[in-house]
Amino acid sequence: MLKYDAVVAGAGPAGSTAARVVAAAGARVLLIEKRARVGYPVQCAEYVPALIASEVDFEEKSIALAVGTLVTFFPDGTETSTSAPGYILNREVFDASLAEGAVKAGAELWLKATVEDLTDTSLIIRQANGLRQEVEAGVIIGADGPLSLVARTRGWPRATLAAAVQVEMALPEPMQVTRVYFDPLYRGGYAWVFPKGKTANVGVGLVPGEITPAAALTHFLRRLGWQQQNIVRRTGGLIPVAGPYQEVHRGRVLLCGDAGGFTHPVTGAGILTAILSGRLAGEAAAAYLGSGAPLATYEESWRDLLGPALARGQAGRRRWQEEWARDGAALSKLLRQTWMV
Repeated sequence: MLKYDAVVAGAGPAGSTAARVVAAAGARVLLIEKRARVGYPVQCAEYVPALIASEVDFEEKSIALAVGTLVTFFPDGTETSTSAPGYILNREVFDASLAEGAVKAGAELWLKATVEDLTDTSLIIRQANGLRQEVEAGVIIGADGPLSLVARTRGWPRATLAAAVQVEMALPEPMQVTRVYFDPLYRGGYAWVFPKGKTANVGVGLVPGEITPAAALTHFLRRLGWQQQNIVRRTGGLIPVAGPYQEVHRGRVLLCGDAGGFTHPVTGAGILTAILSGRLAGEAAAAYLGSGAPLATYEESWRDLLGPALARGQAGRRRWQEEWARDGAALSKLLRQTWMV
């Protein structure tokens, strides 16, 4: 049996950040990723607030476009412009650089490796060669996405999820602002256009019901009047929208990123919260391994840093669930009270 101080499942922003923090503290860390390439395929609208620069020192090639304004289109035909400085990322480059940072700090990275089972102190990992390897770990960090096997195996309930579909397509004209569109049809969600230079990420996220995400995207592209032959690639994903679990640590297992529900319940934004929760999980794990500090400090630290904003998002999400309306004026009133507050 192989032995590590910490095993981190998932090499997205949360997992790579956690692995880097624990490894930098001198621990022996294994970071596993189910995909053959970190960050690919992209399953994200790729927008991050400018605040991320204070948390991550990322390379310029990770940025597709710097943006400063968000234009929101409401169902009653009105629109607002809001200052929202940030970046549209090249997520594949960004994620790969975070994983590289973890490796440089001393973490060992296994690609095409998946968790098949785990206890509080060990995991069964299927490696790229198909062989199953038992690994003992002092701490296990689940950063394996919205369908986290770590969370399911250790008894956490299935997360409440929205579904998103997206295309990257050529822009008919240059665009320097991000755009969000609300429509009664996109229940519990919205459509977006996030420019990346010559192309843009165009997508819809919603709570599936009377319309599928794919049908909603077709509807949105028709609304824009953009031709589908300009599509460069398609992607999709799931987004936790209920906020973090009541507890994100059990025994010696911690959850961060989408696996722990660390996305904003209204906007669905999750990159910055993934990095922040990953850092906090890594710090708690490092303190536990180094001095025996209780892992429960993770609960306190994430609530202090992220709790207020996520709680506001949860309140907004509850109102969306209860008050979403077909009437454009009524829905617009609700959205103005809950969007970007």
